[in-house]
Amino acid sequence: MSAGGEAAAKAAAANASLLSGHPIDALAGYTQLLESPQFARVGSPELWCNRGLAEEKTGDPAAASLSFRRALLLDPGFVPAQQQLAVVLTTLGLPAPSARMSRLFTMLSPEVMILGGAVIGWISLFLLVVLLVRGPRRRGYLVSALLALILGHGASLVGSLIDPRRGAEHQAVVTAKKGPALRSTPADSATGIGNLAPGTVITILSQNGAWWYVSSGSGKAAQQGWILSELATPLLPPSCALPSRG
Repeated sequence: MSAGGEAAAKAAAANASLLSGHPIDALAGYTQLLESPQFARVGSPELWCNRGLAEEKTGDPAAASLSFRRALLLDPGFVPAQQQLAVVLTTLGLPAPSARMSRLFTMLSPEVMILGGAVIGWISLFLLVVLLVRGPRRRGYLVSALLALILGHGASLVGSLIDPRRGAEHQAVVTAKKGPALRSTPADSATGIGNLAPGTVITILSQNGAWWYVSSGSGKAAQQGWILSELATPLLPPSCALPSRG
């Protein structure tokens, strides 16, 4: 059996376990698939979403929120992950993502805008050079090529700016079932200065051994302090890396 056929069979078995009420077996199957070379390199929003469903059914909503967020890093417009993330965040007592942004990502894929815009932009640049060097120098042709060049690279830039993976390499999700206390210094004996709820997205500002100095929230709700790194999981796995722009 080919690698693709074997992966499909394992995914079908994990799906069957999930549907038949055996989420622990399903979770083991999805985890094994996502750690395999085939999916560790390219990822799969469907597998991450299904893993989140299995984690939710095993009573681990914080881990489920991470899996749904990872599915949306790969495909921001993936509606099942959008819906389940909103459900699990409500369970955790956290605010759901903006419905407006969810609708935007459903209509526009940042990755398509980045790659498609870059392709259109570079083709337009090539045509513009050809027109200037060899082609008939008609103003209409030159203006059209120039507009396509600007629109193409503009779309690529906008796609990059709205891509949720932008900056995610410095973020993590609190996956401890009991949210940790923020500490004033990187020590267990340090004064607690706040608490983080399971499922909270944090930004890692610096590191000191096993401790992370993190920030959560924004504006007046923002909190900063130290937590043990083992209590949170990086949001961005290797399979969610940003594509290079042309």
